[in-house]
Amino acid sequence: MSQDLYDLVVIGAGPGGYAGAIRAAQLGLKVALIEKREGQHLGGTCLNVGCIPTKSLLESAKTWEKLSHATELGFNIGNPTYDWQRIMERKDKIVETQRKGLQFLMKKNKIDVFYGAGRLESKTQVSYTDKSGKKEVLNCKFILLATGSKVRELPFAKANGTTILTSDSILFIDQVPKSLCIIGGGIVGMEFASLFGRFGTQVTVLEGAPQVLPSLDEECAKELVKNLRKQNVTVEAGVTITGVEDSNGQVVVKLKGAEDRRFDRVLVSVGRAPVTDDLGLEKVGLSTDRGYIKTDAHYLTAVSNIFAIGDILTTPALAHTATAEAVHAAEVMAGHHPKVIDYQTNPNAVYTYPEVASVGMTEKELREKGIEYKVGKFPFMPMAKAKIEDGTEGFVKILFDPIYHELLGVHIVGSKATEMIGEFVLGKILETTVDEIGRAIHPHPTLSEASMEAAHAALGHAIHG
Repeated sequence: MSQDLYDLVVIGAGPGGYAGAIRAAQLGLKVALIEKREGQHLGGTCLNVGCIPTKSLLESAKTWEKLSHATELGFNIGNPTYDWQRIMERKDKIVETQRKGLQFLMKKNKIDVFYGAGRLESKTQVSYTDKSGKKEVLNCKFILLATGSKVRELPFAKANGTTILTSDSILFIDQVPKSLCIIGGGIVGMEFASLFGRFGTQVTVLEGAPQVLPSLDEECAKELVKNLRKQNVTVEAGVTITGVEDSNGQVVVKLKGAEDRRFDRVLVSVGRAPVTDDLGLEKVGLSTDRGYIKTDAHYLTAVSNIFAIGDILTTPALAHTATAEAVHAAEVMAGHHPKVIDYQTNPNAVYTYPEVASVGMTEKELREKGIEYKVGKFPFMPMAKAKIEDGTEGFVKILFDPIYHELLGVHIVGSKATEMIGEFVLGKILETTVDEIGRAIHPHPTLSEASMEAAHAALGHAIHG
């Protein structure tokens, strides 16, 4: 039984948890961090089986696509081949390097790290139980719940880790399958579709809703699907799946009103669920709604010293969102008064090819809210840099207020969309107008010139359009 008194105990060492721990330590708080992941790895889903390993594989897929078209770029390299094992080793090396970096940051900031399953014992006590069953209790002033999320499964499509996979287990697949069915056309599913499609897999995406990527701007979603068709990806929306069965090394997918399909592998990608079970919430009087915890605008729960952030809230389930929330919560604990996060300035990023990124509202949301808006749109096709980089797909679309010209939403489809959106995130925070974006001198030649041209187009005078 530990009697150490900590200012803050954080449960969960994902992007939000470790960022909150670091910020609190920077502000002079004595901090403990509890993580239950096997292997004693910090970084949560994002680093270990999410953002980082998937982006490594997506980068390899992009490189392979360029090598496959090397002749068109002026290179004679014969018939290139790839080594999947080495690609996976590179992914693992990047993850391991980042893990070591986090361990260093914990030591640098004098954060005590404990490995085991964290649980609330009271409003000022948190226990952790290690693999051997040994239980220790930490005393504290504040608690930050940052336990993240886990993959959702379908009752008729239980993952087995070999032929029926989740977004976790597919990251350890031993070879590129000839055919892959992805159940679920959300962001994660479409990223894996783009990844394996570029490596030559015949990918079929099955989505129950009328369209895939429902959270995206409709025009962006259509543009992405159009480009994915060129990457061996077939998208079928509005279908009902009734069963998924492993059959002699292949997987049979049963559809309502249609013939059964057979695939080498199936990826079940139907979202994620908050991890709030067995946290001891009932001991402190906290409850959940569908597994989610309710907080105020400063991430304080109904208990005066317990905060919660990240995927266990109903805010966007994104790593960078959790980080911002955790930093905010840590500053509140330290007696600061940070500005409440405006989620209209929170960017979305999809790492398919082409990429999709956005900030602010979509046209559909604006229509539903009855907000008047105008559109400024410019394609990448005319941009010299887009031709140089062989990335002419997509466009920049700016939605803006017709009177004051303030940015309401920005949606980009393009090869560097996730990098380009940062300009508009800052613009939203500073309440920038399309006039100011248009007058800002953008370097030539760059893809970012399309942002300037979209602003010019909004005002009726695009230079290259």
